[in-house]
Amino acid sequence: MIEVANQNNIRDVIQKSAEKTVLLYVFDPQDPKSAALTQALENAAGAGNDFLILAEADVSDPAIYSICAQIGITSLPAICVLENGRPVDLVLSDRLSNLEAVPGLVASFMPAKEKILFAEAVKLEEAGKNHEAFAKLQEAFEIAPKDINIRFGFADIAVITKKLDKAREILAGTDPADQQSQIYQDLMAALTLAEKNRENPETRILETRHQENPDDLDIAEQLATAWSQDGKTEEALQLLLSYLKKDLNAGNIKKVYLDILSTMNGDPLQGKYRRAVYSLMY
Repeated sequence: MIEVANQNNIRDVIQKSAEKTVLLYVFDPQDPKSAALTQALENAAGAGNDFLILAEADVSDPAIYSICAQIGITSLPAICVLENGRPVDLVLSDRLSNLEAVPGLVASFMPAKEKILFAEAVKLEEAGKNHEAFAKLQEAFEIAPKDINIRFGFADIAVITKKLDKAREILAGTDPADQQSQIYQDLMAALTLAEKNRENPETRILETRHQENPDDLDIAEQLATAWSQDGKTEEALQLLLSYLKKDLNAGNIKKVYLDILSTMNGDPLQGKYRRAVYSLMY
């Protein structure tokens, strides 16, 4: 996010640092070098950056000049890094002289990669893109398995996407102290309920019928559909693939297979099983 800081809003800008890191960039517009640096900072920070605020401040503004004096800015341009309403770092003009180093400098104030992935996953989940959110949280969890917020977030999205075995595995690795939290208890309750609901009597009947009539394509299609709805997507695709390998045009097997694939946007398994059927088709 990029905005202008001045005497009218400087307090609000400082308060925003409680939620996001603020780079208070103080410059002299009369300095011919400031335009190039400003552009470099804007390119590095990005207008759509959800993790940093680049607050551009003209030193000729009385409020900005006063802040410079308080925090010890003695040469321009300079950046005061604000977090939780307080200065945590000061980048003076000597560190800003190399424009090629600006992207790396700005990146050094970004959150850790797993934090960015977590935030992206939250947005995806809010947009109803649960499989994409699962993929982001899986990556974040691989980086920081000890981060309890990521662990709980990953377990939650695993339950939502009906990857119940994965959810139980994630929760099983929770430290005993964290198992006492209400969030853990709520997640376990949601998982237990989901596992209970997965035991669909109609699915069991279809499983029995399929075992008795393995060549009946209609039963196989019904079972695969039921499995996908119960969260056993990979099992469903494996079943259908076994028929496609024998006959690509068997019944409606290919259509059911592709229909299931279309519901998996963002699921890491989607690419694997798409390649598998394409290799048979082409």
